Amino acid sequence: MMFTKISALCGFAAVANAHMFLASPARFATPSATNGPISSSDFPCQATGSITYSSDTVDGSGATEMALGSDQPLAFEGQSVHGGGSCQISITYDENPTSSSTFKVITSIEGGCVARDTAGNLGDDTSATAADPYTYNFTIPDNIPTGNAVIAWTWFNKVGNREMYMQCAPVTLTGTSGDQSNYDSLPDMFVANLDDDADTCHTPSDTDLVFPDPGDVVQKLNGATTAWGTPTGDCTVGVSSDDSSSAADTSSTSAAVAVSVAASATADTGAAGGVFATSGAAAPATAAQTSEASVTAVAATSTATSTALTTTTISAAGSSSSGTTSASTGSTQTGSCSDEGDYVCLDSTQYQVCASGEWSVAMAVADGTTCSGSGSTFAIAASKNRFRKSRSERRNNKRGLPLLFGQA
Repeated sequence: MMFTKISALCGFAAVANAHMFLASPARFATPSATNGPISSSDFPCQATGSITYSSDTVDGSGATEMALGSDQPLAFEGQSVHGGGSCQISITYDENPTSSSTFKVITSIEGGCVARDTAGNLGDDTSATAADPYTYNFTIPDNIPTGNAVIAWTWFNKVGNREMYMQCAPVTLTGTSGDQSNYDSLPDMFVANLDDDADTCHTPSDTDLVFPDPGDVVQKLNGATTAWGTPTGDCTVGVSSDDSSSAADTSSTSAAVAVSVAASATADTGAAGGVFATSGAAAPATAAQTSEASVTAVAATSTATSTALTTTTISAAGSSSSGTTSASTGSTQTGSCSDEGDYVCLDSTQYQVCASGEWSVAMAVADGTTCSGSGSTFAIAASKNRFRKSRSERRNNKRGLPLLFGQA
């Protein structure tokens, strides 16, 4: 792999010895994680050969108990943050995960992970034990099965070598157990940068990765930068593995949409803000309908150990419709684009996104879904009408609502 020019300028001489550790939730004691990237030989969770996972963690506390529906802290150790990047939090019920295990995404953080508004590394970038001053959170779905599980943190760094980092933690999910189909309907964890083969899936340098299928819980934390990028090569898009006969319950009559806007975060490297969006399952689209959106402004303060949150809730109107949308373009878009974050459907099975002023490569929609339209009329419809979310609704959730709070 090759360093970019900006990587060299940002002081990455020590990257081989100092990256990041997952601090919370507590990671496995065995396999013993290094703070470096993973490859196909130790995917997933840095496990090699026929290693047996321990039931203990590096801090001796054992598996972390997490109640369904609860918010959980996400924290790291280390200073080599590589300009941040994009992360995912995923779950598998395999207590000894292997390369054939299924990991389902519960939270995607696009930009600002594992550091916000940071050009390179933090302070003493050779330190592998200093606390990362930026902390995060993720939500355990309230409708998936309980029991023993494994949480995976994956990270695609913004600057430096094109790498994938992955560390895992044993957890016990508690509460009233949900249906397996709710878990199955979540998107698969995104995987890239496992080897040097140019034809395999890779992430672009010096950009914050936009996940092909981030799921319904997305935090956009890269502040003012517009340096978004999409993966290249032969990428397996996160695919929902549910079938229509066992899909998650979608009988609710409205979509619950919550958006949290990080108003401020203070650390030596500067303030940070972002958007946090979650979308509940909508009813099958049989007629135009209006749903109520709950919008939460969040003030976040970054310290070396914790994040203080202050929330204020207001109401906003959202809508979804089963009316006809514009026809798909049918042809691949090339060259520059002006409307950052816009989507265009190509042939009902593929789409492109305007990222960093250029059209991305064509990407496949998830199995069992089709796309249509472009721009504000872009929509993805699931098989058997399981859900339908317009591009305008998604865009309001993820991009427009921060303006309600005065450039939070």
